[in-house]
Amino acid sequence: MKSINVFNNIKKEITMKTLTKVKLINWHTFSNEEFEIYKNALITGENGTGKSTILDAIQYVLTAGKCKFNKAASDIGNRTLESYIRCKTGIEGHEYARNGDVTTYIALEFYDEKTEKYQIIGTVIDLPAGGRLNRDFFQIIDCKISDVAFIEERRVLTRKEFKKALIDHQQTGIFKDTIKEGESLFGNALGVKSKYFDLVTRALAFKAIDNVYQFIVDFLLKEDFVDIQNLRDSIKHYKVLEEKLKISKKECESLEGVVSQYDTYLDTHFQMDVLECLKEKLQEKQLQAIIDNSQKKYQKINDQLNFVQQKLTQLNQDEETYQERYHRLDESLRENETYNLKNELQKESEQLKKEKEKKENSYQTLITEIKQEIQLLKKVKIPNSYIQILQNQDYQTETLTHAFRNIVEEVSKRTKDVTEKISHLKIEMTQTVDRFNEYCKEYDSLKENQLYYRKEIQELIQLLNEKLTSHYGKIIEVKPLCEYIEVKDEKWRNALEGYLNSQRFDLIIEPEYFEYALLVYEEYKNKRGIYGVGIVDVAKMSRYEDVDVKDTLASQLDCKNTYARWYVNMLLSKVQCVDDVTQLRNYATAITPTCMLYKNYTARAINPRIYNKPYIGLGAIKIQLATIEQELENLKQEIKLQKANYEDLKNGQALLNQSKADHIFYRLDLIDEYHNLLKEYQEINDRYEKLILDDSLISLQEECDAVKKQLEKTKREKEDSLMKKGSLENNLETFKEQLEQTQEEYQLLHEKIVQFEMEHVDVTQVADQQVVIYLKRFSKDFNGMKNDIEQQGNGYQRKANQIENQIVMKMKDYNDDYNIGFENALTDIESYKQRYHQLKEMDIVSKEEKTRQAKLKCEESFKTSFISGLNEKIENAKKDIAELNKGLAQRDFNGETYEFCVSPTSRDDFKEYYKIIQSGKEYMVNNLLSETLSESQRRIMDDLFVKLSSVENDQETEQMLMEYTDYRNYLDYDIKIKYASGDYAYFSKVNKEKSGGETQTPFYVIMAASFEQVIRNRNQNEDFGCVVIFDEAFNNMDEQRIQEMIKFYNEREIQTFIAVPPSRAGTIIPYVNTRLLVIKQGQQSFVEGFRDE
Repeated sequence: MKSINVFNNIKKEITMKTLTKVKLINWHTFSNEEFEIYKNALITGENGTGKSTILDAIQYVLTAGKCKFNKAASDIGNRTLESYIRCKTGIEGHEYARNGDVTTYIALEFYDEKTEKYQIIGTVIDLPAGGRLNRDFFQIIDCKISDVAFIEERRVLTRKEFKKALIDHQQTGIFKDTIKEGESLFGNALGVKSKYFDLVTRALAFKAIDNVYQFIVDFLLKEDFVDIQNLRDSIKHYKVLEEKLKISKKECESLEGVVSQYDTYLDTHFQMDVLECLKEKLQEKQLQAIIDNSQKKYQKINDQLNFVQQKLTQLNQDEETYQERYHRLDESLRENETYNLKNELQKESEQLKKEKEKKENSYQTLITEIKQEIQLLKKVKIPNSYIQILQNQDYQTETLTHAFRNIVEEVSKRTKDVTEKISHLKIEMTQTVDRFNEYCKEYDSLKENQLYYRKEIQELIQLLNEKLTSHYGKIIEVKPLCEYIEVKDEKWRNALEGYLNSQRFDLIIEPEYFEYALLVYEEYKNKRGIYGVGIVDVAKMSRYEDVDVKDTLASQLDCKNTYARWYVNMLLSKVQCVDDVTQLRNYATAITPTCMLYKNYTARAINPRIYNKPYIGLGAIKIQLATIEQELENLKQEIKLQKANYEDLKNGQALLNQSKADHIFYRLDLIDEYHNLLKEYQEINDRYEKLILDDSLISLQEECDAVKKQLEKTKREKEDSLMKKGSLENNLETFKEQLEQTQEEYQLLHEKIVQFEMEHVDVTQVADQQVVIYLKRFSKDFNGMKNDIEQQGNGYQRKANQIENQIVMKMKDYNDDYNIGFENALTDIESYKQRYHQLKEMDIVSKEEKTRQAKLKCEESFKTSFISGLNEKIENAKKDIAELNKGLAQRDFNGETYEFCVSPTSRDDFKEYYKIIQSGKEYMVNNLLSETLSESQRRIMDDLFVKLSSVENDQETEQMLMEYTDYRNYLDYDIKIKYASGDYAYFSKVNKEKSGGETQTPFYVIMAASFEQVIRNRNQNEDFGCVVIFDEAFNNMDEQRIQEMIKFYNEREIQTFIAVPPSRAGTIIPYVNTRLLVIKQGQQSFVEGFRDE
């Protein structure tokens, strides 16, 4: 596309709004002065006559009051609006020429060459005596100055009177009372851009170019700071939220000290409970050992008593026998039998008697054991048919053998069955206890508002929290999605739980930590067997922030975290919620509250196993708690029943172990042996008795004497045995009472332990393990065990007391710091725990999200308010200068052309920022830590962000902010002077070597081009008015350059108003159309002029 030559493409048909007349009333030394202007004007006069006063008046209107008055005049120092209105004289005692109420007018008349109509723009200012200045800017349409009444009856009209006069004369006046509205009014009236008003002031304030950089910064480029007030406001808000978050976290840390110490306190008491349980279990073992030992001793004494009883029975029989024989022998002394036969039978009888006595003890013992076995068999419920055989027979060996063979087999079978049942029941009890303990852990975790996840999830969360905190040097918490969301309507809980499934446990991580978290996951996934757990890259999901979620599963969730909301929207915003299965096919993906899912043109029911155990939000914790409480109660009952079954089986096993059926079975031959021996002994005795009757008298006498001695001996033995029997019976009774007392004590303790086990499965499990250790360590030294347990218990008690004191101190410190009002006692620990979980799970999460949002807003504001704004201003400055250069390239000034050069700043404190701002487009599009920036670039921009984030209001900070928000500081400037020969030079290098005219030329060229910019983009059908005011213009330029410059301005359709001292007027007069002379007489100034037609 061919470029347009701005300077040469001048269309003659362009029409202007030209300044034709100026009227001043009560403006410094001008009381009521007006003068005409035709095209370009020159005003001259001696110093102090009022040239600058006129320039300031025209400037004041053309800038709608934004100008700074001319400081060049030295007669009255710094001028102010009030000093102009009241006419400050500087005379001692007569400071102002006008006192009282004063009204001032500055009116500029413009002629529209196109419409051939006039208009007036100006200002009317009321300054009451001792009152506040009141001002209006006005535009009067289709009127000349001569048509308007400013003074009536030799009195200047006030603002109010002036407005009324216009109405009375049916003249159209528009009034505005603010600079902004005035600027808009005059801009429309003259057909110029707002930049025009700034240029008017700059042109008037021109000074010789000494430093080209400063000249372009101060003059060519508008002072336009990047507005970062929104950024600073956002940062202040962020700092407030950050401080509140810090306070909450500090409070949470203080409470965490209380809660963690209380957990230690509970652990200590748990160990004390274990020791107490261990003590009772070992006491139970000790009592059992005492019972076992006492039963052995009791049995031994009982055996001794049985033996004595048996002996007494024998002695009673012997005594009776001897007594009987003695009487018989005494009566049979007269009978005579064969001596040898008598002796033989006597010996045989005595031998059989000894064998009989020996067999009789064993026989009686066996019979007793059979009777005891019958009672035992009844207890273990052996078939009654076997028992009847034993009860209803006369102890025939054959019958007993058959019966006991069956009994031995039955007892053996029963023992094996019971042993197997006990073994299986032990395994079941262990599994039940393990399940109970697992539920207890989960329950405790839920009570602390902590969901209990599977091992892989727990381990990855713990690993990332540890590694991220260590790497970044600050506490970083990683949580699964389900902890950041809440179900709005429980009707949809199952659908949400079921559809999200394992995605409920995907971990939400701040974007800046994701990359490092991914590296950690990669490193440890195989080492620790962590698979199937997701880490969400939320940085890629910002586009899901504002998606439409109406009537979708996503709308059924409240999210406590922005990133969680993005992820939820991504997963669920396409899943439509419908109430009935018949509506499913109306959507690509839809779901019902009953968990019927339609997706990919397929309908399927979600497995209840997925959603039966909920995980989403605090509501899931409540549901899980209720479920686990019921499970724990069921398991308690199951453990109680298993314990009872175990006790029954153990008792049955103990009874079966007491059975002597097999021992009896192998001794049943003793019955026949005893019976045969008894029969033979009876026969010998019969023969012996017969023989005694046939013995001689002497033999009978001797035998009678012997029997008598034996009778006396038997009586003595009987007496001794009776004494021993009494002693044994007393001992047995004492042992029996002690044994029963110990058994009763054991039973009470055993029942207590069983009850405790049912209520404290976790304590019992640890105590059982300790029982094994203590029995192995101390063998049967129960006193040693007791001493060791008491010593440990005392230690734990001291530790518990110390911890309790520490907790109370922490409670006191907490209440002092935060003035909450909780009690400084363990009785109020639940208040502390509830406050801790409220902070940790609710308040801090909410404040972290608000702080995160505030930070994002700061960063967004940093991008939009500062970076984008700064970049835009830099680009606009480049474009403006490029537009100037297009026109300047075709304009020759005495063999020279000019080009303004813009380059990145060379200042070290700005050039790095410039590089990134100008090249980092992604920086402005994406986030603050864009991956398109290197680490060093991110640090540089973060450093700038910190500088701009200062919330201090001191002067040094404000100065620093002005520097960094001024786009001009990010560029360097120069003027390239091109010569006809093709050579060129830079103004900054040749400035001091050139003449004044050469150094002034670029200024006036720039000014013309700048003014032309504010009018060249106007509507083609509109004309414009462009007046430029110069004070002491062209004072160092030769006549040729002045002529060329005036011509240059004329070609630009720019009307110039030039003030010069009389010494320079002659050089410029030939090239202007209007010449004005300012004269001062006393305290009054006047303007006289003439013009060229």
